[in-house]
Amino acid sequence: MDETSAEMQDAVLQAVSGDAADFDLRDLLLGVVRAACTLSGARYGALGVIGRSRRHLVEFVTEGVTDEERKRIGHLPTGRGLLGHLIVHQEALRLDDLSRHPSSSGFPPGHPPMTTFLGLPVKVRGQVFGNLYLTDKATGPAFTADDEHAVTALAGLAGLAIDHARLLMTAERRARWLEAAAATPSEVLRATDTQEAVHAVLRAALRASGGATAMAIAPDPAPEAVGTFAVRAAAGDLSRDPRHTLADLHPALMLAMASSQTRWVDLPGDGSAVMTRMSLDTMTRGALVIVLPRRGYAEHLGEDFDFVANFAGQASLVLERRHTRAMQQEIAVLAERNRIARDLHDGVTQRLFALGLQLQTVERQSPPEVRERLHTVTDDLDATIREVRQSIDQLRPSESRQHSLRAKIQAIVSDYSRVMQPAPVLRIDGPVDTMADPTLHHHVVAVLREGLSNVSRHAASHEVHVDVVATRDELTCVISDDGKGFDPNQARSGLLNLEERAAELDGTFEITPRAPHGTVLTWRVPVHAAGRGSGGA
Repeated sequence: MDETSAEMQDAVLQAVSGDAADFDLRDLLLGVVRAACTLSGARYGALGVIGRSRRHLVEFVTEGVTDEERKRIGHLPTGRGLLGHLIVHQEALRLDDLSRHPSSSGFPPGHPPMTTFLGLPVKVRGQVFGNLYLTDKATGPAFTADDEHAVTALAGLAGLAIDHARLLMTAERRARWLEAAAATPSEVLRATDTQEAVHAVLRAALRASGGATAMAIAPDPAPEAVGTFAVRAAAGDLSRDPRHTLADLHPALMLAMASSQTRWVDLPGDGSAVMTRMSLDTMTRGALVIVLPRRGYAEHLGEDFDFVANFAGQASLVLERRHTRAMQQEIAVLAERNRIARDLHDGVTQRLFALGLQLQTVERQSPPEVRERLHTVTDDLDATIREVRQSIDQLRPSESRQHSLRAKIQAIVSDYSRVMQPAPVLRIDGPVDTMADPTLHHHVVAVLREGLSNVSRHAASHEVHVDVVATRDELTCVISDDGKGFDPNQARSGLLNLEERAAELDGTFEITPRAPHGTVLTWRVPVHAAGRGSGGA
């Protein structure tokens, strides 16, 4: 085209040159607008780019409007009034006075007056990319059919250049996503925990997309929040609370999760978001959300759902692999701890017990001065056995400790240690877990809880001891304190319940004074009778 402006020629040449490193789509769009103004003799020109919703303008490049006028106008048009008419009616429109058109809604304050008008679509591969708007013909009373034909031809050339530019930008963006996907596995697998691993994925998504914020969304674990989502992790610009962004996205997010499709949604204000499904670990199915600022359509023209979805899919595999490996390592550690506990129980504990029996035999045959020392050594050996048994219990997996009476006793005393000062002193002796039938557990828990509760509320003590002793024939629970003592005339219902539990199991329950002051609560039941008990905790 002989009449094409120098700006248009430079913009088209840059777009088709194949060099995307320094390419700016906005420069091409501005060159198209300037060339259209030169061809038609228009004083003002603009090109509005239509967004993915096909209802709004996401970019508005102008020519002829000064910087001062642009500041007075304020926000750029989004596609209402006459501009919106062209979005819906994708055909050329010439007007002698644009204010007389039924769709015209006037101008905002500070906007320069405009009369004559020529508008037509710019198509890329048969789809409308945006619209050219030309106003105030300076070389004649109104725009002519020749002006329309010339600008239409220019729009066709511009469509080819824009299409080539889109290919360049898509290739560049694909390279960024591939680079991010390649770097993510090593970062995720180096992470010390799941949260850090998810953050590594979010940072990679931000680098690839040029977004402002990235979020990992997952179902809210709270029982009362069934069917809702929560932000598990967020990276990037967190000046706006990610939970508020999630509230704006919730309807579209529900659709994305239900349909397994990547979705794009406009956010209130100046931004948009793309979301797709992503697994946070082997058990949690969530979503990746990337918030994109509307800095200029050139930043987002190459955005492709496939890139985001492919990246999220690969990230899901890496996160699941990391979680699986962490679980395998944890299982290996637990298995090793269980082996150590078994060896301690079957080897060390039994040998210590045998040594204790030998020392008792030697003690009975020794003179008095040696007998006292051997008795002290025997007591120390018994204390060592109790400590080893406690260590064995702590080494066993938590799943095993859930069925351990020793662990339940330790948990109760630990709970009361937070409210009683000083904390109760616990001693567990004998094969508690081996000899005590599981049906006896809830009785022991109830006895200890009731006894410690009474001491903490009524005894005013400075020292509390809890002793649980298991032998071949019976289990004994003793709670002693140095408080003000027990008044038998003020029997409490909880203590009566303990007496009933003991009677139910053919056992005994008694409360006796402790010298010089205090109380001793003793609850004793035969082990073989535990299976007959039916009382609740």
